[in-house]
Amino acid sequence: MTGGRAIALIAGREIRERLESRLLRWLTLITAVIVVAAIAIPAAISSGASPTTVGLVGGEAQLLSTAIARQAHAAKVKISTSDVASLAAGRTAVRAGKLDVALSVSDGRALADVKQSLDPAVAAVLHDAVDLAHLRLGLAAAGIPLAQVLPALREVPFATQALSPPPAHKTARYVAALVASILMYVALGLYGAAVASGVAQEKTSRTAEVLLAAVRPRDLLAGKVLGIGLCGLGQLAVAAAAGLVTNAIVHSAKIPSSVWGLLPAFLAYFAAGFALYSFAYAAAGSMVARMEEVQFIALPFGMFLLIGYLLVYAAVGSPDATWLQVASFVPPLTASLMPVRIALGHVAAWQYALNAVLMLLSIYGTARLAARIYGRAIMRGGGRLRWSTVLRREP
Repeated sequence: MTGGRAIALIAGREIRERLESRLLRWLTLITAVIVVAAIAIPAAISSGASPTTVGLVGGEAQLLSTAIARQAHAAKVKISTSDVASLAAGRTAVRAGKLDVALSVSDGRALADVKQSLDPAVAAVLHDAVDLAHLRLGLAAAGIPLAQVLPALREVPFATQALSPPPAHKTARYVAALVASILMYVALGLYGAAVASGVAQEKTSRTAEVLLAAVRPRDLLAGKVLGIGLCGLGQLAVAAAAGLVTNAIVHSAKIPSSVWGLLPAFLAYFAAGFALYSFAYAAAGSMVARMEEVQFIALPFGMFLLIGYLLVYAAVGSPDATWLQVASFVPPLTASLMPVRIALGHVAAWQYALNAVLMLLSIYGTARLAARIYGRAIMRGGGRLRWSTVLRREP
């Protein structure tokens, strides 16, 4: 049997086993739900806050309704107003929780009755509205026509100009970067561990001996990595698409084309990162004597993933930092950091090429070393093997 056909058969076997597994289907669903919830819940909490209800007590306060609405809109504060017949009725409504504020104005003074405390932003809006009304009444009492004064009271247009504007759709890009980092960390760790466990299970159950009677060790290793990797790639694509669609829905906006364009890059780096880590995980899995030893021997690879994930949050705050550019070229960290740099738009064209070359060389070297370790360790019985033992020239 040729190497390519053997790899394809082994990969197909791995894919069928996982697609027939309820665990994979549930895991894909749960991952997508977690991503959706992580985006939708904070947005729902921030947008679901009810407006502050203000009762306007008496005719003088009720004249402020329009001014309060205008000031609240400018300050982006949610306030709803209603007329209240008397101060006693307003205070009763506040104590009962029917109103948040009872605002009364008399003799040049304004009083806001609240149950316990008043949001400073709401207090500022009410204060500005009262001041504006007081100014207008004072001018009218002095006989000064408002038509002459209003132009001077009109707000002066104020604009901010960025000399180095951020990339378009900055918020969407930040969301995409964080979602990608979470998915990358979870998926690489999960499917890397699946490779290690699969190899260890075949060794401890002696299934590998049967398979190796028909295929070469390196073909068996490559087929297993390819099959599990394709399953992981599909799961990551589903979760990433769910996150992008949810972000667009909760923000009532179309997903920018620039963000959709990031998805292939995320998937490509997942594929590269998975290939790098999975060969290492497979080599580790072939060295154990019992399934319980898999987690311990694969711990160093999990630490690299964790370090890369933690560095993502520092990268978001300093996307142009020199340390980030250097760290993103370190192969074990590339899959975590490069998607973030791409999402934030801070990758030069030459860096893509250099990064691709380094990753391909790293994958090739890791695959060759893992194949040698796998071939020597998969048929070895006894206790757990040491790295120094399997790396010696003689098995």
